[in-house]
Amino acid sequence: MKKKVIENKIQKENRLLSAAFELLTENEIQKVSVNDIVNKANVAKGTFYLYFKDKYEIRDILIQKETRKLFHQSIEELNQNDIRDFEDRIIFIINHVILQFQMHPEILNFIKKNLSWGLFQSTLNEALNHDTYDLIEIFKKDASSAHYTYKNPEVILYMIIELSGNTCYDAIARKKPLDIEEYKPYLFDAIRAILQTGKES
Repeated sequence: MKKKVIENKIQKENRLLSAAFELLTENEIQKVSVNDIVNKANVAKGTFYLYFKDKYEIRDILIQKETRKLFHQSIEELNQNDIRDFEDRIIFIINHVILQFQMHPEILNFIKKNLSWGLFQSTLNEALNHDTYDLIEIFKKDASSAHYTYKNPEVILYMIIELSGNTCYDAIARKKPLDIEEYKPYLFDAIRAILQTGKES
């Protein structure tokens, strides 16, 4: 009986998340209400508040989920390729995230410039506590294996993702300062420059 209750709670939470994601990828948050979300999820309004404080919290959880999903997919793809150079591996991951944004503009528009926030923000719900991949730990391990030493590797990774997220949003959505394909070589050169600050001579 207890197992059934837990499964039912998980199903309701997932329905709320799915409904909110669909609504928030199609509309700005100001145009989406809690009523819209619960109606689409087919649950009572009171149920929403058992899981989420308000529509902004559910949006923030979804940004974190989608951001982590982007990086998980990129790391899985990296693992299918024989790329051994540390800098090339990081560039591959960032490029794969960019490609996913290009293929799914609704995700780009939803996450906007919150790529680094979505990855580095402390988790807001239990579902996010069991990541298959920990990008920070992968970054540290790869850097150490390649003899790159950083005083604060988390800050280096944050800088790279913040730079990529902010500028690629503009390049893809607004084609500013350049179209994304023209912009990528500049971005990748900047990422390599950041990474090389830790290269041991």
